[in-house]
Amino acid sequence: MIQVSSFRRIIYSSQAVGEDGRSDHLAILRVSRRNNGMDGISGILWIERGRYLQLIEGPVDSVGDAFERIRRDPRHTDIQVLDDRRTDTPTFGDWAMAGLPGDHPAEAAERLRVLLRHAAPEVRHFFPLD
Repeated sequence: MIQVSSFRRIIYSSQAVGEDGRSDHLAILRVSRRNNGMDGISGILWIERGRYLQLIEGPVDSVGDAFERIRRDPRHTDIQVLDDRRTDTPTFGDWAMAGLPGDHPAEAAERLRVLLRHAAPEVRHFFPLD
């Protein structure tokens, strides 16, 4: 019998559009946390120097629907999928979305290291942990 993984993880990067990236970042986090909580999705949204780096994971259909909304969002462009795979379990469990703005790099980087400390190497290598 073939077992199909019931979770999907997408990691992508994109270029922020607009003058107020911090405001956009906070607005994206607010909506993501609300929607993701209802859809069983978790992840991380990192922004640094006008680039977004996001991991979303959860039920296959929910992640697919969320990523289609992300693709249509006019607050970013140049979306590049870095990783898209099925998994057996989510990396981040039950929380909806961690937001890590890059406006306080040392603090954000330390928080990112803590959040990713138990993540698999195939997840960790996409994020700036050095």
